Amino acid sequence: MKLIKYILFFVIGVILAQSSLALLQLDNVVFDPAIISAGDEVTIVVQYSDNGLSISDQITSIGNEDFTFKTHIESDDSLTEKYVIVQDSQGDSFHSRVYAGDRFNRIFKVKVLNNAPAGNYQFKLVGQWYKNDKPIGGERIVRFYMPVKKEGIIMGIGGVTTTPSEVRSGDDFVTINANIENSGEKDAKAVEVKLTTPTGFKPSYSDNNRKWIGRINAGDNQKATFFIDINDSIKKGTYNFKYFINYRDLDDNTYNKTVTIPFLVKSHPYFKITNVEGVGTIGKSTKLKVTIKNIGEESAEAVDVRMLKQNSQPFNFDVRSDYIGEIKPGQEGTAIFNIDVTNDAELKKYNLQLILRSKGDSDEGDDNIYTYTRSINFDVTKKSINWIMWTGIGAIIIVILYILLKGNNKKWKLKF
Repeated sequence: MKLIKYILFFVIGVILAQSSLALLQLDNVVFDPAIISAGDEVTIVVQYSDNGLSISDQITSIGNEDFTFKTHIESDDSLTEKYVIVQDSQGDSFHSRVYAGDRFNRIFKVKVLNNAPAGNYQFKLVGQWYKNDKPIGGERIVRFYMPVKKEGIIMGIGGVTTTPSEVRSGDDFVTINANIENSGEKDAKAVEVKLTTPTGFKPSYSDNNRKWIGRINAGDNQKATFFIDINDSIKKGTYNFKYFINYRDLDDNTYNKTVTIPFLVKSHPYFKITNVEGVGTIGKSTKLKVTIKNIGEESAEAVDVRMLKQNSQPFNFDVRSDYIGEIKPGQEGTAIFNIDVTNDAELKKYNLQLILRSKGDSDEGDDNIYTYTRSINFDVTKKSINWIMWTGIGAIIIVILYILLKGNNKKWKLKF
């Protein structure tokens, strides 16, 4: 009898290895909740059965409990792997048997992430026979889909406004108002927004590129305000500003999202000094010519150059400013100043400040007034001849000679 029993077990094992798994089929799948949104924890009830020749029934009928059948679920595509966490892959019971004609339920639990898009998420139910906890035969795989109808937390930027509305290079303390919104079905908390900008843009204040928002409920929005300075040399055009949004769901899962918003910079005039002519002579008046060039992308109207000096500097100006007029992009204009160098000046280079002021191009609708500060070096290189002093000295010498000659004439007369 023992020999017959061992032979029967061997035959059953061979049959299991070759055909038993092919007898399983997936009968039904039930989801709770029935309508799934991103962010939900979902209970999946999988119903399967053996609808053919029952090997498990043969095993049981001979009183052998060494044979067991185990099942688990796995993500079956990249979308499911990215957005669904399988919390209980083995189900409510690790071991189970499959009997002929019966249906069996296995309960699994999964978590759909809040940023999961709506769609069908694919899983596979994997079944395997075991003898004494060692697998025999091949795996039986049955696939099924879990539909996600609604998206959970959908963080985005509904709109961005600036003050001033038309931003130009050289503008400081530009206000950026970004409307951070949650258009999903779940609430978000611990929302933080960080703004990163290209080279040439910087926060007006320290750490001003990071804003704490807090909680944004589903369907709600909050405003994040930033202040930036724009370098004078920035060309007109569109620049990509990136907003990094970090947030958590109510289960403390962490998410992040990057939103890129174009930022428009308009053209404006921009000046540089290309040439300075004129050197100073102590005690004399000198013409100083300053040539400026419009290297911007917009015409400058009503260009005016004003010269400033420190009170301690030994100069006097008859006129402190010179009007140039319009300077188109790429063109130059020259301002001329008469500088009186006083007698207490030293032979050295002096630094003078220039204020360049212009109006924007009216043809482009730019009525802004632009002011730039530039500095130049004015070199005092020599001293002038003091003709008054030398004239006085000459006059004294003539008087002395006259007195001497007159005295000598009297002596000569006495001798004769």
